[in-house]
Amino acid sequence: MGDEIRYFPAGSGRTQGPPGLSMLRKAEFIRGVEIFSQATVEELYRLADFARVVEFASPGVIFGENDLGDSFYVLVEGSVELASEAKKTREVAGAGEAIGLYSVLTRERRCATATALEPTTALAIAAEDLYTVLSNNAEILVSIFKHFAKKLDMGARG
Repeated sequence: MGDEIRYFPAGSGRTQGPPGLSMLRKAEFIRGVEIFSQATVEELYRLADFARVVEFASPGVIFGENDLGDSFYVLVEGSVELASEAKKTREVAGAGEAIGLYSVLTRERRCATATALEPTTALAIAAEDLYTVLSNNAEILVSIFKHFAKKLDMGARG
């Protein structure tokens, strides 16, 4: 395909995106993702502990359509195009949004290619780390279940 994934973990010699991305700031960005909005502070800190700051050059492919979902990303700065050849769709995600989360939760292949449209900083959380947090914290599972229940409008049915 010729596109190479270019990301730079924090401390790799590149300048950091937002200065001072403390555990608190990481937790705040994670809480901004709708699916984690009802998580407790303790749960958010557990996720933030696993989150690593990564930077993507522009234009850089973050993940490809049909790739396995091994991580998801919470965008801190920048913007990312999500394009699907199969579905003929294109959308843009920006700061405060998560990309790749649903393929991590469902363990299905990615449904779009994610490409940084500008230099982009994100928090990367590996699938296995998310599963570790989920397996040890029933409360966050309940939070995620409530999120999907609301999406399906199950509340009106009973």
